[in-house]
Amino acid sequence: MTEKFQIIESKINKPITYFLMGIIWIAIILIIVVIGVVFNNLYYHFRQYLENDPGIFFTLLIALLLLIFCAIALIMALTYRKQQKVRKAIVDEKGVTFYNTQNTIIETILYSDLQPAKKPSDDVYVRNSQTVKYGKTTLQLYLKNKAGEIAPSTVDFNFELVILRNQYDLYRHFLKGIQHFRPDLKISLQTIEQYNLSSEPQKTEFGAFEYIMSAVFLLIAVGLIYVFMLLIKMFV
Repeated sequence: MTEKFQIIESKINKPITYFLMGIIWIAIILIIVVIGVVFNNLYYHFRQYLENDPGIFFTLLIALLLLIFCAIALIMALTYRKQQKVRKAIVDEKGVTFYNTQNTIIETILYSDLQPAKKPSDDVYVRNSQTVKYGKTTLQLYLKNKAGEIAPSTVDFNFELVILRNQYDLYRHFLKGIQHFRPDLKISLQTIEQYNLSSEPQKTEFGAFEYIMSAVFLLIAVGLIYVFMLLIKMFV
């Protein structure tokens, strides 16, 4: 190569990511408020419910336990094992390196470590979880495991609770690296076409789908607030 291989770093789509995180935290706060309202109602009407309508008492008790479980599950999803979650990826002339929030390396996949497939098939290919354009996409390849055996592995730029605005570019650049540094590996034709590897990269923009999804999430957030306000009025 006459030119130095470009370095690409993942870029977080901050408006959408913060918006989604905000919805989750709002949901947690509202659930906690409803937990307090239901608990207060049970506490002050404990004998009344047991004597006159035990069915309502046990229904509220089960609802209270479910709400507590939901709140704990959401909080754990946001905070549990935070240091092990990928928050940044860098693709360079060596391969791809994944980092956590503290900028500590979690995993590195080198071009030199890539292996040919066991069977006479494609060595590198894209796997889509759905057939639609915006389904989850991962890159499938082969590496040696700890036992020294060649096994399928995955390059995944779908970060948990984080939306990237250059995910397409990261996949494409990593595949370009394979083309340059590992020409012995066969990339599937469908992958070459999907990531336009034989020509200039396509520009990814914040299009109509993203705006529609943002509007949907906003409506969901408003709906959650409205429902919780109704629940609060029922028990106050």
